Amino acid sequence: MPHVNTTIIIGAGIAGVHAAESLRNEGYQGQIMLMDRDSQMPYDRPPLSKEWMKEESDNANILLRNPAIYEKLDIDLKLGVEVTGIDSQRKTLDTKDGSSYEWEKIILATGTSLRTLALVGDDLRGIFYLRKMDDAVAIRDHMQHVKQAVIIGAGFIGAELASTLSEMGIDVTIVERSSYPMENIVGRQASAYFLDLHKRHGVQVITEDAVTQFHGEGKVEEAITAEGRRIPCQAVMIGVGVIPNTEVSVSQLEIDQGYVVNAYGETSVSDIYAAGDCTSWPYQGASIHIEHWDHAVNHAKTVAKNIIHPQSAPYTYTPYFWSDQYHVRFQYFGHAKEWSKTVLRGSAETDAFTIFYLDAQDIVQAAFLANQPKHALPARRLIQQQKPIDTQALADVNIALKKVPRLQGESNTSV
Repeated sequence: MPHVNTTIIIGAGIAGVHAAESLRNEGYQGQIMLMDRDSQMPYDRPPLSKEWMKEESDNANILLRNPAIYEKLDIDLKLGVEVTGIDSQRKTLDTKDGSSYEWEKIILATGTSLRTLALVGDDLRGIFYLRKMDDAVAIRDHMQHVKQAVIIGAGFIGAELASTLSEMGIDVTIVERSSYPMENIVGRQASAYFLDLHKRHGVQVITEDAVTQFHGEGKVEEAITAEGRRIPCQAVMIGVGVIPNTEVSVSQLEIDQGYVVNAYGETSVSDIYAAGDCTSWPYQGASIHIEHWDHAVNHAKTVAKNIIHPQSAPYTYTPYFWSDQYHVRFQYFGHAKEWSKTVLRGSAETDAFTIFYLDAQDIVQAAFLANQPKHALPARRLIQQQKPIDTQALADVNIALKKVPRLQGESNTSV
């Protein structure tokens, strides 16, 4: 028989660490094993593209927890351990080093991996992906002698890197395939603002083009695009998205853009849960997949509660993420794959505005905030209430957001 109440958490990133900590803080008395194939102490990834890259934060400051916390909470932290197989019938777990562990519950918190490109010359020195601490260390060391850098991909990681490198005095060029970066997430209006923001800070942004090869003698010296542009550079950062890590699996486990879980974090296999970026989870009647720090934390905490008290705490989280670029703090609440209209509150010219995304019934589905943190709470409430709203009042900066009239009409399924 397995150790009484043994829970094994696979992945010691944001979700895994918070799941382990929450289990103990919620009163879990059993054994907790926190495994990760990385050999470094669990650390926070977002600062790697911002404060840490500019040497405004040291290694100790980006650790998710002081190492002493794991011992204090009696969490068995197993680093440099790669899981190779799970037997859901015998309830055993095998690792690459030949060890085998028994379990009663498993939490899959395996996170995501970077999408990669296969380009001519991509083996030259000075070409990087940013995912792990080792990547960040290599980039920061290399940047000491870089004057020109190319960033492939204008997603949030690429945009944050562009902001960071530009503030370090490096000439930055972003190359993006689409006409408007992240338009499918934030819409044309916000996307155009992103482009203008970077251009105002001296970043060259090339859209509707793609890097196809690199030239250099041992190290990168030039990036060449499909349209024939030749961009001098001594460093290249590639940020073209991520994919969920779902290689740790069993045959009955349902996977669709991540491990599919219900409102309690349960997978399709009994006693196996999943949390964070590696999951697809129910939100407003649909199954969605997102990769946000805030989601990873809250999802992990909810899963921990449901392991202790099964199906006691449905996950009712409103998606949220943020991004810091130059002097602007961006915040995004909700989740809208499509919308019928947008409402602008404020002015993009002042770098302080909010864009609301509404459906055909004038119900707010999402909100994008630029330098307006005071709108965070009322915007989240508008999304959670799922009631039709007066759009003219919503756009009027003279009416407090919390006082914008709700209209009569049927609401959608609440979050």
